[in-house]
Amino acid sequence: MPVPKLCLICHGGRYKPRDPGFYAFRSCGNRATESTFPVQSDERLVVLASVLQVLTVPDGHQVITPTRRCHAPHFGTSLVLALRLNQTHPVYRRTEDVQAAEDLLAVLDVDEQGPWVLPPEQLGVLTRAMDIRDALLPSASRQHPDLDAEIRAAHIRSQRPPTA
Repeated sequence: MPVPKLCLICHGGRYKPRDPGFYAFRSCGNRATESTFPVQSDERLVVLASVLQVLTVPDGHQVITPTRRCHAPHFGTSLVLALRLNQTHPVYRRTEDVQAAEDLLAVLDVDEQGPWVLPPEQLGVLTRAMDIRDALLPSASRQHPDLDAEIRAAHIRSQRPPTA
């Protein structure tokens, strides 16, 4: 559950992200950086509905923050394609993978803006769906290459054992 962070001057919570790690309060103009609000190693600062919040990220999970509303439908389409193809060809070999893909599709349908905290299983099925999409629809892989690369990097990070 996200925990709102309030402005240190006027004690309101409406921030607007300016740059990565830099926020400006909408009412009083107070500027803040990520260092203003210290977070633990398993937490991230995120802006949800214009409110700066601390989001807890469990071990192995990765935070994906889309920058455009079209990103959720972009990945949703990849998942739908993979799930439909799975009915005739083995895209996902385990029923747990099919369930993870369906669960992720439901998340993307409900929350188009993110940020999304995805477990390794969902990142795995999403990258597999992206591979299928890229093979069948090569032009789709060029639509959002930066976010595709972020998803692939997050999947690789999620596979690493936690560092002590």
